[in-house]
Formats: sequence, structure tokens, C-alpha cells
Amino acid sequence: MLNEDMKKSYKDLVEAHDFAHIGNWEMDMIQNRGSWSSEAYRIYGISSEDYDGTYEGFLNIIHPEDRADVEDRMKGTLDGAYEMEYRVILPDGSIRSICHLLRPLYDQEGRLMYLYGTIRDKEGMKEFESFLGETEETIGRIQKRFQVLVQQSSDVFEIISPDFTIQYISPAVEKIIGYAPEERIGKNALEFLEEEQKQIFIKMVDYVLEYPEERMQSDLTLKDQSGKVSYLTYTMSNQLQEPSIQGIVINWRDITDRIENQKEIEYIATHDELTRLPNRVSLKKKISQLCEEHGDPNYNFALIMLDIDGFRYVNDALGYQLGDQLIVQVASRLREFLGENEFLCRYAGDQFAVIIQNLNKSWEYEQVVKKIAMLFKDAYKVDLYELDMTVSLGISMYPHDGRDPDLLINYANISLLRSKHEGKNRYKFYSSEIGIQIYKQVVLRNDLLKAIERKQFQVYYQAQVKLESSDILAAEALIRWEHPEWGMVSPNEFISLAEETGFIINLGNWMLNEVCKTYKNWMEQGRAPIKVSVNYSSIQFYEKNFVENIIAIINQYELNPHFLIMEITESVFMKNPEKAIIDIKRLQNEGIQVALDDFGTGFSSLSYLSSFNIDILKIDRSFIKNVMMDDASTIITRSVIDLAQELRIKLVAEGIENQEQLSYLKGVNCYSGQGFLYNKPMPSGEFEQLLEKKKCLPTELLNEKKSGKEHRKYLRIKLPKLLEADMSILERPEQKFKVGSVKVEVKNISSEGLCFAAGVRLPVNKELLLEFIIPTKDGKEAKICGYPVWAQETEKHWYEYGVEFDHSPSDKIDLTMELYSLCREMYNFN
Repeated sequence: MLNEDMKKSYKDLVEAHDFAHIGNWEMDMIQNRGSWSSEAYRIYGISSEDYDGTYEGFLNIIHPEDRADVEDRMKGTLDGAYEMEYRVILPDGSIRSICHLLRPLYDQEGRLMYLYGTIRDKEGMKEFESFLGETEETIGRIQKRFQVLVQQSSDVFEIISPDFTIQYISPAVEKIIGYAPEERIGKNALEFLEEEQKQIFIKMVDYVLEYPEERMQSDLTLKDQSGKVSYLTYTMSNQLQEPSIQGIVINWRDITDRIENQKEIEYIATHDELTRLPNRVSLKKKISQLCEEHGDPNYNFALIMLDIDGFRYVNDALGYQLGDQLIVQVASRLREFLGENEFLCRYAGDQFAVIIQNLNKSWEYEQVVKKIAMLFKDAYKVDLYELDMTVSLGISMYPHDGRDPDLLINYANISLLRSKHEGKNRYKFYSSEIGIQIYKQVVLRNDLLKAIERKQFQVYYQAQVKLESSDILAAEALIRWEHPEWGMVSPNEFISLAEETGFIINLGNWMLNEVCKTYKNWMEQGRAPIKVSVNYSSIQFYEKNFVENIIAIINQYELNPHFLIMEITESVFMKNPEKAIIDIKRLQNEGIQVALDDFGTGFSSLSYLSSFNIDILKIDRSFIKNVMMDDASTIITRSVIDLAQELRIKLVAEGIENQEQLSYLKGVNCYSGQGFLYNKPMPSGEFEQLLEKKKCLPTELLNEKKSGKEHRKYLRIKLPKLLEADMSILERPEQKFKVGSVKVEVKNISSEGLCFAAGVRLPVNKELLLEFIIPTKDGKEAKICGYPVWAQETEKHWYEYGVEFDHSPSDKIDLTMELYSLCREMYNFN
């Protein structure tokens, strides 16, 4: 009997043979008992029930013609294994050829005791061999395909050992870094890496050795034989336990093109296309970097904002192409002076920014600023022109003026605007004494270009009336800007900014669209037709298709152009009189009237009347205001009215604010006028109520005294005379910093708040924190903070405000005592 180990081995062998379609066969010749495997039964074509297990039973399934031969060979005495072939008849009558491999076992006397072996279906073996051949061919093709893919792939496949020895590397390595596989195989992978890249690579190997189930990915750089750097993405996995690999598998892919494209995109986003200098995005990043990197309290730098004076006129007169050439030359001259180590950027349009670092004294920075200004001493040669240019500069200092990038940029821009307002070729260092109005203009300048998109502009209307009857003859359309932080902003504060930036073109088109839309609505409601006047800037006359654009907008709303009056100032004629004359005549041919605004304030208005066909004259409000108090204003006003009547030009008096002015104008036969006496500018919805009445009656303007309106609900100290104080902004929405300083007049004061007057318009906003510094007789200062809670315009460009103090209840008691002492000291209160 076979022992247990032999039985197990035999069982395993049988299972393997079954898988290979080989039958197992054994026969105990002493006991005449045999057994077959299931695969043997299948090959013989019978089941175990069809075979009784005897030697005779086996012979019976053999083909009769082969039976004798099989019996002779099986009972013969042979050494070792032998093979024989015979045929069997299957139950369906078909014949199958069998290949039988036998091994006999004999006893000591030489008697045959045991036969065992394997049988195979000869035809099946041919099919199996054919299958194996096809399989080997398929495997060969797959291997060949894999080999071709690896060779042709742009990815590199590498196998290294844990000690970094390269065991295998695919041919693609030569395409990427110029090394043939044989130059790397057997060498240490670290040899081909720079020191920083080595550390990354070592960390990757350590990681996959510690965590064999995970993959590791990172980007590295490699230099080829010529020194060119390639950017690669490495993916690494631990295959040490895989018998066919037994190493760490690395796949690295060349991502140089992608990285270069990303760099190009980043370059475009952070650099100016025209000058190839960094742009305002880079400026903010640079300042942030300097602020973060330098913790040394002695470290400092200056941010210099530079703006070319009068650059807009170069564009207007010579064209944008030559303007671009000038910008490139300015950039080149600045770069040559500063060198490569100092930061220079094109901030916007004709504005540049410079960062100068770590000079020892403040006067050294001033010397650099002066040298920059001197760069513009020599004229610039642009095409056929020699252009004498000057610059204005504004400077903020780190850390003296702040440590926040936005703050420093804001302060430098505020200083720049201050220097421009004081004249050409000047520079200003930031100081908290820079006026609030200048700061406000910087904020408005930054927000102006987005105001249309954010729907912040509104059109207001003011009636122009016939003075004798108060009939409404026309309406002047006036633009207003509802700024989210500064409240309602008048045109006087932002029109000049729009002209500087060229935004006035878009703003003018928006304005005319809104007026046409409103006027069409009035006509559809059956309103009596009136004229509507719209103000136009001289900049708009520079548009190539100025007249065509106006007519196109009017036609879009299917309106007759006769409803429109275009208001212009004499600056239109000063800059390009030939084009202005042509455009005005073309507009008048379309039925549009032209009004000359602010008449009397220029130097040559009378000459314009003799040269140009003006339809309407508008007397400037400055003459009307002083008409009853100043002999010169009275004479000029009367003369203008007489002149208009002689020339048969329609006349409108602006700024009528009281009955005395109105009576005088009626007395000299002034035909029409407008002003606060009739109505303040109002939104179209409110103005429609006036149109329903068809008249606009004069009403006396009520100031605070006449109306008896009381804003303050707390006990106030009434001051015998106005108290002068310095006011600055400490905090505005989302930003905290001290900016600006302006003189204000405090009218009254209490423990809860104060009332002051100033020539700057502020929003009523509790997020706007104001600081008031009141000087005392002994040279000390009293500081008070609060928020504006109400405002009113008392006269043109002069406003009154109510302020609520920002103090705790306990502070209010102390404040009351301080105010009382202050007033007693300053005004000799008992």
C-alpha cells in the first residue's frame, strides 16, 4: 500500500494531469483490481459504472485488432517505463487512438505486481500541442508588442534595487536625457540627480519600502548630457515580492512641455505684453514677499509710483501706436537706470512702479526719486517727433507707512495723485496730512471702470423752465454715481477721472442709452415732448465715428434726434477745432441742438460765438450767484443776456437759488433758467411727477434754521464761534488705516456727538470711523472718534454732517468733563 505522503503526492499529480488533459491509470495485477482518474474515463469514453475494475474489463474496451498486442506487451518482462499505442471503441462506435505510458513493478521473483501510468488522447494531444503552439505564438506576440511599446513609449520604465542600483531601464531614457540604457544599468540612480533632487528621490524610496502597498509620486528635474533641464513626474511602487521583478519599479514621464506652458501662462498673467515688464499682479506678490521675508526691524524699502504727465494727449494727438512706442522707451530708460536688481513694473497705462530697498537714510530715497525724475530731462524720439515729457511720482515707505501690500500701494497712489494736483514734474512722499479728497479720488479711480458693470450709475434730471410762466421747456440729464462706500458721488468728483482714463467714452455711450430709454418711456406714456440736454466731454469728440455712434444709439430706440441738446464747453474748440466744427454741423443737420455750457468762465467765449453756430448759451452759475452782490457779475450777466438776444441765441441761466436772483433775471428779460429754486436733480421716476404738472414752480430753499429740523437729540454745547479741527479717516469698510487729513469747522458738540461742516463729501456709513483732533490753548490735543449719521448739502460743494461718538458709557462721562473744560478754556465759559 502507498503511504500517506505518496497518496498526497499522487493526488496532486492527478489534479495536475487532469488540468493538462492527461489520464492516470493503475492496476494491481495480483488482486486484479485497477483504478482510473476521471480524465482517464473521459478519454476512454466510458463512466466508472461501465468498468468493473478488472484487467479483463480493461482489455474488453480495446479494439479487437489491438487487444492481443496490448496483452502481450503488458505481460511481457520489460525494464523501466515503456510507451504503447492502441485503439479503443467508444460507446457511439467511433474509434479513438490512445497513447499509453506504462511503468511496471515486479517482486523479487520477477513476477509483475503493479502497473501504473498515464494515457493521452492522441488526437487531443495534437490539438493540445497545436493550442500550446498558438499560445506560445500569442505570448510571443504579446511580449514583442510589449517590447515595442516600451521601446517606443515616451515614458521611461526603470527597476532599481533598494540600494538604488539600476537593474533595468527602458530605451526611452535616451530620448529624454541622452543616456543609453547600458550607460545607466548597474549604476547608482543617485549619480544622475542634483543634491536637492537626491533628497526627494531618497524619501520616495524610503516611503515605498516602509509602505509596500502604496505608490509614491513626485516631480523632479534631470539634466541631460548637454546640461539642459528636463521636468519629470516620477511614480514609484514596491515590487520586491514579485518574483519576475524583485525590485522597485519607477515610471517617469517627461512633463517639460507642460511646465514650460504653465510658465508661459504664468508669465502672461504676471507681465505686461508691451514692455515685457512685471505687471500689477507681480507688484503685489513682490511686496508681499518682501514683507514676509524680512523680519529685521531696520529693513525698509520705498514703493515709487510714476505717472507720465500729459501722456493722454500724446495718444490723442499722435495715436496709440506712437503712444505705445513712447511707453516702451520709458520702460527701457527706467530699466537702464535701475539695473536688473531693482524691481520695475508697468502698473497700468502710463503708470510704472519701482521698489528701492534698504537704503540707510530717507534722504537717500529722495535722491533716487530725483534721479528718476531727471531721466525725463532729455526728449524722447518717437517716429518723427521729439517729445518733452515730465513725470509725477508718489512714494510710500515700508514699514513706516504700513506693512500691508494693498496699504502701501494705496498710499503711493494717493501721494502720486497729490503730486499731479500740485503740478507737473513733482514728487510726494506719503503723509497722513494728504487730504481726504485726494484719498477719495484714488478709491474712485480704482472703482470707476467697474461701475457700469456693477450698475452703480444713475441718471438724474433737472428742469429748465421758462422764467415768466414756469413752464418746463427741457430737462438736463445729470449722471450720479452711487458708490457703495462713498455714497452719492457727483460728476465734479469723477468726470475728470473718467477723462484721464478714457473711460468717458463708455460712460457717455451708457448715458445716452439711458436717456433714450427714459425718453422713449415718457413718449409712450403720452407725456408732452420736451428737450433733453446731455453733457459731452471734449475727449468724446476724439472718437473716430463720434456722430455716427450718437445717431446709431438714437435710432436704436426709434427716436427723432430733435429731442436732444448736446452741452459742450469751450475746451472742445481749443483741442481740435476743425473736427469739432465739422461734427457740430453734422449733429445740427440731424436736428440736434448744441449748447455752450459755463459761458463766461473761459478766455475766448465771445470768439466762439462769432465763429461757431451755437444754438444755446448757458450763463455760468458763478455769475448768477453774485448777481445782486457784485457789480462785475451784474454787468457781465446783463451783457450776456443782451448779446444773446441780439444774436438770437437761446439763453439759460444756471444756478438760480433764491427769489432775488429770479427777480433780477426776469427784470432783464432772461428767457429760461434752472437751479435749486425750482428743483434739485432727481431720479427719472420723481421727475415724471413734474412732467405731469407741465410746470415747475419756484420754491424757497429751506436750510436747517428755517425748517427747524433738529438732528441731534442730546444736549449740545453751542459754540460762540466755529471750532477748527483736523479730521481724518481711521477706518472704512473692510480696511483699517489712517488716511487723509482735512480742516473742518465744528458747529456744536455734546457727549454723544458733534456737528461739523467741510468741503468734502462723505458717505453716511457707520462703518466709516472718523477721528477729530481739536487743538487746545496750551498746545495739547483732544482726540475724538465717531461715525457720520446724517449729512446735508448747505451750498455747492459744502456739506454739514452729524457724528455719533464711538465711546463706551463710562467714557462718555469723562468726555463730557473734557469737553466742558475745553470749551471753558477756549471760550472763557463760566
